[in-house]
Amino acid sequence: MLRIKQIDKLVFNGFIGPYLLSFFVAEFVLIMQFLWKHIDRILGKGISFFQIMELLFFMAIKLIPMAIPLTILISSVMVFGNMSEKYELSSIKSAGVSLIRTMRPGLYLAIATAIFSASCSNFFVPKANFEFQTRFERIKRTKPTLSFEEGIFSDDFKGYAIKIGEKHKDGKQISDIIIEDHTNADKSLVNVTIAKTGDMYTTADGNYFVMNLVDGEQYKDIKSKPVKSGSKNKRSEAFMRTNFKRWTKVFEMSGFSFNENLFELNRNKYDLLNTFQLLDGLDTIDAKIDRKINSNHILSSNKPQRSLSKYQNQEIKQKKESSIPPKNRVDSPKAKALKSSNKTKKAQKKRKVEVKVGQVDSVDVGTVASILETLSTKDQVRILKNTKTKINFVKDRARRSQNSIKAYNAEKNRYTYKLNESYSWALVCIIFLFIGAPLGSIIRKGGYGYPLLFAIVFYMLFMIMVIMGQKLLKSNSINPILAAWLPCIVLVPVAIQLTYKARNDSKMNSIGFLGKLMSRFQSSS
Repeated sequence: MLRIKQIDKLVFNGFIGPYLLSFFVAEFVLIMQFLWKHIDRILGKGISFFQIMELLFFMAIKLIPMAIPLTILISSVMVFGNMSEKYELSSIKSAGVSLIRTMRPGLYLAIATAIFSASCSNFFVPKANFEFQTRFERIKRTKPTLSFEEGIFSDDFKGYAIKIGEKHKDGKQISDIIIEDHTNADKSLVNVTIAKTGDMYTTADGNYFVMNLVDGEQYKDIKSKPVKSGSKNKRSEAFMRTNFKRWTKVFEMSGFSFNENLFELNRNKYDLLNTFQLLDGLDTIDAKIDRKINSNHILSSNKPQRSLSKYQNQEIKQKKESSIPPKNRVDSPKAKALKSSNKTKKAQKKRKVEVKVGQVDSVDVGTVASILETLSTKDQVRILKNTKTKINFVKDRARRSQNSIKAYNAEKNRYTYKLNESYSWALVCIIFLFIGAPLGSIIRKGGYGYPLLFAIVFYMLFMIMVIMGQKLLKSNSINPILAAWLPCIVLVPVAIQLTYKARNDSKMNSIGFLGKLMSRFQSSS
């Protein structure tokens, strides 16, 4: 029977509260960061509160792998800082229990958290990414509801700028209307419509927006054909002014809705895949790269492609022979006659070639530097032009193939990075335990003051390494596997040093920049 010791209960019970609280705080901060960045794309577009909450829900699931490491870091610093402040950790050490043994419940929790993080990255995050991107793209492409502001031009309709001087309380009657038409390809031509009063409304099906204008004028430039005047070409331009009592202008509202069929998640599509799908994607990319490389070799060697084996060629030959009708087969009389005529043609062709060869042999080899000199000037120019055309074609094809291989390699790097990133972030949860627990025992402060400060410092270091790896990968300056594991590589030495210092009961002043940060924070407070 598994027996849990009191020290394990003490540490585990101390972890539950800070762990849950830190998780919700981290999720809230990361979601608010998203809102501050994209709030202008969400508000003012007729989106309901339920749709916004649904968007934030999928965003919260998407941010779980990013929030969990911060949760482990804050909770471990808080728990061990609180135990050290109350001298519980000193009592445990005096009883002969090491710091690593005391950290065992936290280590189990960190391992479980790492497994949960990797599972979320493989099962929940791809689906949440798809749902979030679909909804967020719908919100971004949905234009604001028609709400014209008085005295301000509105460009909601593509190619038109509409200004309403005054809008009545009923929302339909309007006055001092100006409509500028920019749909013409020549933007220098003026097409402006002005009306004193009018009314506006949307059709029942919501597909059209109608403006009935009253007592207005239209000013329009008319561009005619060029007229020759002397040695210079001058363009004849005309200006048209039209007065109207009533005029109806109809605008399509197709741009105010999001079409699901036109939406494609091609950008960052690797965010929508789990581990097995990423591995399949890497195999597909490798196959594409191999095909491109083989085509380059065949193109450079100027040999026909021989991708079929001799058995496949025999099988194809048998199929072709079996598909020939009996009357056209070799053993038929008609086929024999056709074969004899072909032999006669080949013999005539051979005689012609022999004549040509005899003509070439009659030329003194010592007097020519190239076989081209045996031909006429016209034939030489024709052959050289054809050769140049073929060389340019081969060069262009090889260049396009190299660009395709470069694009495939870049896509392969992104897939490889995404494949390793989820497991790297899972391992960071365990590394942060060996940073947070020793750090809490060293600073000997509980609560949300010092622990939160030092947790933010190390989490910022983690995020800097993540962003640095992504930037270096984007510029092809680093291996994708190294870029994904860069945060772990940087944080492991820090965790080892802090654990070593905590086991030797070192003080804060002996730990470099952390001691300086602690002393400055204490002096400022």
